[in-house]
Amino acid sequence: MEENKPNTGDFSELRSRAEEHLTEQRDENPPVSASDGELRRLIHELSVHQIELEMQKDELQQTAANLAKSRTELQQALEQYTDHYDFAPVGYITLTRDGNILDANLTAAKLLDVERGVLKGLRFAGFVADDDLPGFNTFMELVRKSGTPGNFQLRLRHTGQQSHSATDMKTVRIDAAVSINGELCRLALSDISSQKEIELENAALQENLAQAQKMDTIGRLAGGIAHDYNNMLAAILGNAELALRKADPDHPMREELETIIKVTMRSAELTRQLLGFARKQSILPKILLLDSAVESSLGMLRRLIGENIVVDWQPSNEMDYIKMDPVQIDQILINLCINARDAIIENGRITIKTGSVHISPSDCKGNDCKTPGDYVILSVTDTGTGIDQQTLPHIYEPFFTTKEFGQGTGLGLSTVYGIVKQNFGCIECTSEPGKGSSFIIYLPLYSKVVSGEEQLPPVKGVASGKESILIVDDEPHILGVIKHILEGNGYAVHAALTPSEAIRKATEHQGIRLLLTDVVMPEMNGSELAHKLKLLIPGLKIIFMSGYTADVIAGHGTLDDDVNFIQKPFSVVNLTKKVEEVLHA
Repeated sequence: MEENKPNTGDFSELRSRAEEHLTEQRDENPPVSASDGELRRLIHELSVHQIELEMQKDELQQTAANLAKSRTELQQALEQYTDHYDFAPVGYITLTRDGNILDANLTAAKLLDVERGVLKGLRFAGFVADDDLPGFNTFMELVRKSGTPGNFQLRLRHTGQQSHSATDMKTVRIDAAVSINGELCRLALSDISSQKEIELENAALQENLAQAQKMDTIGRLAGGIAHDYNNMLAAILGNAELALRKADPDHPMREELETIIKVTMRSAELTRQLLGFARKQSILPKILLLDSAVESSLGMLRRLIGENIVVDWQPSNEMDYIKMDPVQIDQILINLCINARDAIIENGRITIKTGSVHISPSDCKGNDCKTPGDYVILSVTDTGTGIDQQTLPHIYEPFFTTKEFGQGTGLGLSTVYGIVKQNFGCIECTSEPGKGSSFIIYLPLYSKVVSGEEQLPPVKGVASGKESILIVDDEPHILGVIKHILEGNGYAVHAALTPSEAIRKATEHQGIRLLLTDVVMPEMNGSELAHKLKLLIPGLKIIFMSGYTADVIAGHGTLDDDVNFIQKPFSVVNLTKKVEEVLHA
């Protein structure tokens, strides 16, 4: 063949070099006799040929060495390329025109969770999540038709896997490019699961923050409205009760007055629920065993729920204590059970369950509801109609209700939400339309040594005395009502519309034993006034009153042990009992 012909130029050069080498040797050795010319020629030829062979040998050895070096370098480069390909942070896959896997690196095999040797021949689409498959097919068709590289995000699942939950899938970004002849398609797979998880967590945190800010804004509004509303109710209730006391048993307006009082008390209950949502409700925490607190309410709950619904009580039977106002436990149970009752059509079941759990920092990931620690759990589960996903985000908003007009105020769950938050807990709801709902409440476990349940001081009967009392309120109607009530029970009453007027009257009148003061007033608050008057009158007893208790207690609405407080609106009986209790404590 043409390419195997010897290169005559190379041989000529080699012969010239050999003859030069031979000439050098002749200079060193004596020449052969000239008479034997033929012998001299043969010796010359043999010598040149020998030198040629030696030179060829040297060159062949050098060429062999160079080839061996090149082969080693090529092998090293191949191994390096293979390592880069197999262990690249990106998965590489080559697909045939039919979408079957022709080749894949180790990273791709790991992403697909399949042995590399098994991958060849499998359809790549079999690893794509069902929901993402139509979009992926459309994407691949566009890339093949246009010949332009593109990228697409999808979720991968293990082949043959039926579960579609997010935790079972990996989210990847696919960069695709088609070969020039269109026969092959190369994919680069980048695992972005962690990035997507962070994005979802951030989105959830943003949503929770927005919801918390919205609930806080609504709570502030609700608390402010309830405060002003309670002041008006206090004046209405007091005047109605005073008028009823003065009316004869057969007075034609007596029934109307009683109706006013009943409606006012119902309105006061409405504002109490608003204050519960706003976390500004007056509370007196006690150390409670949760199982015992729930059991004491079961009889009342069964009467509220009715005989057609089974109440399944599942206590934990553990010594799980909480520090909370027992009235608030009743509020939580009543509101959740009434909601559950209304969600059940005809017969059904409500399950009330207690337990305990330790929440670790990892459990709080992406959820601002919980903080790490030990919690007691109270859950209420029903077999009712359930709550759809569109309604679920709004269930804690005040006045939001899905019930028909007149069947609910929309304050039940908002009250529960406010109470739970006020006690540093959190609430979760899971629901499935047609199957029912479950509310799970987490309350901090009270871990201190329990020496016995705290008891409220005994309340004495309706007051009647001659002690001197100073009352202060910037609402004239409320001031007048309180003055009439206390004077009607025999007390000497000094009324003041402002703190400065109260200080003046305290210096003018001797023997004042009790200060009954509003908390929020223009000149100074009730606490500052009480401090000034205690300096003037040693041993002065104090009762604070307000439309809500957040004015009294900065922070969480919890009454200090040494603070006497009465919530507006109050009845004649409640006011006089409170006055008697404080004066004779």
